[in-house]
Amino acid sequence: METLGRTCLLLALFACASCEKVPITDIQAGFALADAAWFEEEKTLFIFYRANAQQGLGPESQIEVSYRTDDVELPWTPLSQLSTVHTHVPVDCGITSLCGSTSLHVERVPRQVGVRLRYHRDGVLALTPPTKLNIVGSGPPHRSRSLVVYGVFDESNTHVQWRARHQFPTLRNHEVQELGLRRTFRVADPRHGDIARPPDDNPYGYASTSACPDALTPLGWAPLETSARAIFGGDELPLSASTSSGVCARATVTDAQGTFDAVALARKNPEVRPAFPALRSPIRANTAIGFLLRPCKRTISAPHQSMQMQRLLLAGAPEICIDDWSDPGFAAELSARFRARIDEVRTEGRDMVLTLALHHDEPSGKLADVIERALEQTLTFERDKSSPRVSGAFVFDSFAHTLGRAPLKNLVLWCPANLPVDDLDQVPDQSKHSCALLPDIPDIQLGPFRINSLPILPTRAQYLRFVSKYSEAQAGQMRELQFLAPERTPISENIQVGEFGVITFFNNEVLTAAPGDVFSHCNSGNPRAAYVVFRTPLSPMPAPLEALPELHEATPQPVYALGLRWDFPFITRLQYEVFLAGAASAFSLTVPFGIPSTNDATYGPEMWLEDEFPLDDTLLQCTRFCEHPTFDSGGVYNVTRRFRESYRNECYRPRYPAPADGGFPHDP
Repeated sequence: METLGRTCLLLALFACASCEKVPITDIQAGFALADAAWFEEEKTLFIFYRANAQQGLGPESQIEVSYRTDDVELPWTPLSQLSTVHTHVPVDCGITSLCGSTSLHVERVPRQVGVRLRYHRDGVLALTPPTKLNIVGSGPPHRSRSLVVYGVFDESNTHVQWRARHQFPTLRNHEVQELGLRRTFRVADPRHGDIARPPDDNPYGYASTSACPDALTPLGWAPLETSARAIFGGDELPLSASTSSGVCARATVTDAQGTFDAVALARKNPEVRPAFPALRSPIRANTAIGFLLRPCKRTISAPHQSMQMQRLLLAGAPEICIDDWSDPGFAAELSARFRARIDEVRTEGRDMVLTLALHHDEPSGKLADVIERALEQTLTFERDKSSPRVSGAFVFDSFAHTLGRAPLKNLVLWCPANLPVDDLDQVPDQSKHSCALLPDIPDIQLGPFRINSLPILPTRAQYLRFVSKYSEAQAGQMRELQFLAPERTPISENIQVGEFGVITFFNNEVLTAAPGDVFSHCNSGNPRAAYVVFRTPLSPMPAPLEALPELHEATPQPVYALGLRWDFPFITRLQYEVFLAGAASAFSLTVPFGIPSTNDATYGPEMWLEDEFPLDDTLLQCTRFCEHPTFDSGGVYNVTRRFRESYRNECYRPRYPAPADGGFPHDP
């Protein structure tokens, strides 16, 4: 703290009995605080001080004060010899400091006030700093008195804590307390009901009216009195006071003239709850409908065909011969086969994913285009149906292929990845491709192999090259293949977003609001909340939740529909096992849509794997008393920060007072 009146105090100490002179000593003394304030309404002069000396101060050191008015002059007098208006408790500031306060009855405005340090009560030298004197003239009590009284509520809005707050021109509330001043206040005759909002220049509402209105309902509570800065009563508001906005009471404080009565108000906390605590996840496991598509009149590669069937777990799956794939009606015939099988499985009541192992040796892409046509005729009618429906298709081709039909880009996942090499050992970690394999554990290393170098979903050339270099056993095998997709209801509605994504409004999940309600959005760091969107009848285009508070404030709507944004129509989860040095190692991967790199994990897997989308810490709704002051996360009562204006786009995490907190709350 900056030192006021910093100087070196030279002390000459004399031994009176022998008159022996004592050497002069520099003790590096100074005042860090020497403030005075006189309140005309209270006829009281308050003095606050903090003196420091590098060589220490002890019981023989003392603080002295003096003042002069137009009719009275007090010469330098030790504080210990003066009567105080209020209680001042001793303050321990350490062995190198003296600090504290006093309050004196002074009838007329002081023209001069002095504070000084006498290092030894019997010494002749003292340190006298300039003293800051403030005069507080008559006026409204909330501005012209040194103490105001107000009330706050606990978290349940049923118990009132009454508080006193020091008001001085140069010192804060807690500083006054630390310097030893204690004020006694009393609260009596509380009443509950609708409390009018205090004027903006009197936010605590102290003495805002001459008395509590007769229209308020008496509570019959016993009076409370304390010399601490806060006190909880043991009484609880009755149920009939649930709609009351607060409590009005008569507060009594003392001053040099006796007592002073004024109205004190306690306003309830804003009633805030999660607007929609959580959206249950609609993600369900889909049934795989598998087919092996291969030439039936010749054999291309038995090892490769076996690998394709193993990867898609197609043991026992129906086979479709593709020898006549170039016939004009082949795509329609293939689609009919798909639809017939889909209708059989649909009776089981679960959503489905077509899984196709496409085994062939036609590298031009013409066969793949025919398969695309068959899938287009099958899937585009299924996507927006109510469950059970077909969520999409997973194609494991013999060659890499890039989808050419736009309607399929957000319905079909086509593997293998489009890589420029046949030797998987030469695939770089940062390779860009579709059909990305994203392990749950990034950068996983399995003996000498990286994820990229294992033939999990390879082309025929890549697989055969791997087997020739290593072995079929080291290639590993699929242990589990799972497809996850959101379940749709008869009233679900999809809105396309980008190339792969979709926003779905599922089952009339709505939140309702009154025009006077206030919403608060918090960027809580919850990644799943970012996938929740809303819309209104007047604004049918989906918007992020963070836009809801301002929209409701500007144009209140009675209903807000909630939806979920999906990056892909479905997601593929697999568990793969490799054998190294005679031991098996299993790991899990995800195959999402449209991810350009195997090390890109920004596709949001959490939304597919969790049971719900929690919103209780993301979107709050104030339904009553939204114009009232608020507590912050540190427990400070911010009397001018009303919920409506302050928390629409800020996290609201209040810490409310409780009886166990003690009588000196943090109230800067």
